[in-house]
Amino acid sequence: MTRLTTRECWAFAPYAIEERGEQNVPLIYLKEARWRTVRGSTGYFVNIPIRPSQYYPVEFNHIYMCWCEITWNGPEAVWNVVRPTGPDYRCNIFEDEVQTSGNVGAIDGQPPITPRTPAPSMDSREEQDSEHSEDTIESGQPGNTTEEEGLANLAESIHINPPEMATITEAPHTEEIINDHTGHWIRRVVNIVDNEAALRRATGPDRADPPSGGPEQLPELPPI
Repeated sequence: MTRLTTRECWAFAPYAIEERGEQNVPLIYLKEARWRTVRGSTGYFVNIPIRPSQYYPVEFNHIYMCWCEITWNGPEAVWNVVRPTGPDYRCNIFEDEVQTSGNVGAIDGQPPITPRTPAPSMDSREEQDSEHSEDTIESGQPGNTTEEEGLANLAESIHINPPEMATITEAPHTEEIINDHTGHWIRRVVNIVDNEAALRRATGPDRADPPSGGPEQLPELPPI
């Protein structure tokens, strides 16, 4: 059975981008592309020793999961995305290599994820508490009472003023989406005010909004 590549499944049409993409390609798709600066341009390049220029710029399209050849268009000051990378680039990605966004693993340019140290289990904590209780029973001493009394007296002598209310400035919320035209991941600021207003409308009492021309009008009641 023939394995198809993402470039063979893409009905490609040339397009242009104003800026090169970021260093954020999953390592499983990196192939021969490497992030470097060549002739004043920083981005992904492929080293092709058999060609005159050796290093050739490429861009990754996150929609179609495919590397593309790009060239600089000086008169229009844009990068032309001319075609998916050919065999010389050695950047083919096969369909069965494509993973969902949550399963792509490590990302190029980002520090590796360090595993968290597991918290002690309840059994181990109970064993420690049990050992401490046994030691107390055997010695007949609850602890260093002199030191505890000194700490208690010191705590009573310290007067702590309540902290002043600080003004908290919430940082703007951002989200990452894929640009439909360039195929790059981009960040945009989420409109918090609109989201909160929509949430209040969704969770508030079910009543009609007041007319825009003035205050809310009460419904007319029948005469008594």
